Amino acid sequence: MTDQNSTHNGIVKETRFQCTQPESAPCKKLAQELGVPDLLAVLLWQRGIQSPNEARDFLSPQLASLPSPFLLKDMDKAVALVAKALQENWRIYIHGDYDVDGITSSALLARFFRLIGKKTNCYQPDRLVEGYGLQESFIRAKAPIQNQTALLITVDCGISNIQEVQIAQKLGFKVIVTDHHLPGNELPPADAIVNPHQKECVFPFPSLSGVGVAFFLAHGIRNHLVEMGVLEKEKAPNLKRLMDLVALGTVADVMPLISTNRILVSAGLEVINQPDCTWALALQKQQNNYSGASFRSEDISYRFAPRINAPGRLGNPELAFELLSTDNPIECQKLSAQIEELNNQRREREAEALDQVIADCEHQEESGASAFVVYGQFHQGIIGILASRVVDRFKKPVIIFTDDLSRLGTFRGSGRSVESVNLYNVIEACSNAVIQFGGHAMAAGLAIHKDNLQFFSKQFEIAVAKLKIKENAENVIIIDYSPTPEEVLNNDFLYHYQTLQPFGNGNPEPIFLFDRPEFIKTQTVKNHLTFELKTNNQVFRGIGFNMAEKIKLIKQGPVQLAFKLKKTVFRGEHRTELHIIELIKAV
Repeated sequence: MTDQNSTHNGIVKETRFQCTQPESAPCKKLAQELGVPDLLAVLLWQRGIQSPNEARDFLSPQLASLPSPFLLKDMDKAVALVAKALQENWRIYIHGDYDVDGITSSALLARFFRLIGKKTNCYQPDRLVEGYGLQESFIRAKAPIQNQTALLITVDCGISNIQEVQIAQKLGFKVIVTDHHLPGNELPPADAIVNPHQKECVFPFPSLSGVGVAFFLAHGIRNHLVEMGVLEKEKAPNLKRLMDLVALGTVADVMPLISTNRILVSAGLEVINQPDCTWALALQKQQNNYSGASFRSEDISYRFAPRINAPGRLGNPELAFELLSTDNPIECQKLSAQIEELNNQRREREAEALDQVIADCEHQEESGASAFVVYGQFHQGIIGILASRVVDRFKKPVIIFTDDLSRLGTFRGSGRSVESVNLYNVIEACSNAVIQFGGHAMAAGLAIHKDNLQFFSKQFEIAVAKLKIKENAENVIIIDYSPTPEEVLNNDFLYHYQTLQPFGNGNPEPIFLFDRPEFIKTQTVKNHLTFELKTNNQVFRGIGFNMAEKIKLIKQGPVQLAFKLKKTVFRGEHRTELHIIELIKAV
């Protein structure tokens, strides 16, 4: 299945659809055992879910199936230390991060401790001045007075802060590190480290977000306090009330939405869609296109996460923390308005910088680069977004550097990658050119000396090139299934289709293919292609954003249409639309 050639950044490419149709007999059997449409069983089969029990767990994720928090290494030490802190009335400090995962982690523990009657002091560092990680200045400012003890809990950070943890302990803190970033060869000497990536940790699902780890800490503390008799089981906090934050941080940090994360995010979306989830409603009402539709994982990715990130990007992360940690609707409205203004400022700065970044990457690509390293005098708060834009466009790893305002003579960088390149491992291979770094396979932050920029760039290119990442001469789009319009556009399947959500990393939205569909109407609106199909006595609308020129293909003859199904609300009417991924000439 091929298209006429298309041009991308000067490279002539050919679009091809790749579709492997599974065997029909086992899919039909699975559908019968589950009582679902055959097409849903096909989609499960394509995701490697081939037994009825696996399918039931996937389609109906249950909180009761969550692993025990005490499977996490050091959880017993951590909860015992928290219990002691509560019993002896120590001050408790929570040190987070300035991004969505870090802020949701802080807000979750703040809300949890409030539910059990304990006030905490929470801190998110200034991205522009302090940078990522546990801050020595905060430790010294909050050090307990002589002969007293305080508890410091890190969330979404701390695993690489060896020196800072040592300082905290010398000043009288007991320290619990909770983190999900990959540990280095040396661990901080904390009193407890809760991180699913530790050696000898038997937790069955290591791909938790930072807020996922914080949730399991709260889970462990709750269970421990009930077992001790400090909390009555019937009056202990309902942890589901905190899962809106788990869903927000997990999706925003692009964690795989499978297994444990699927359970957490599914439950969290239920909470987000409740009328008392004040922060979600407040943020949505700031947007002109508020429809009243149910929130889904894509709303977290494209609506909520950029706004929660915006204050931290511009040096004011406490605004987002306050929004997520309060349940006062009036306060939420006030905070969300401030956050919307900051998000608009962030967009303006991003647009100003993006043209320069794209031009630099295009120049590097013409030289045959396997990966990109870009430097510019960008606002520090937007380099991560710029890196994401580059990956979306070029499908190659990138590091974007700018001047580090917190350290003279250094550049601060933010990197993003593609699934086939583990960015953490690549930067680790360049460690002789790096001052410090942290992150995971898809995203990382780092600092280098200004004089090392050229040397790092060469090392980074060599490390990526060793993985034999090559520019493909084809634009291959993987198709989940090629059904008939009658199969996919019917009410029974569309009802069951929603059980595949939440979609995201590890569980992408299915892409369907119609071969030679019969359109009853096609037109262009601004730069978009719109169309209508009629099947099962219903008319379904579709749209191809920025694809107005594709109407010529439709007029020339039969086409093949790759699309995703989207549930939308327009003027109060719920409907299913087809969103075009690609449209090519039928062979």
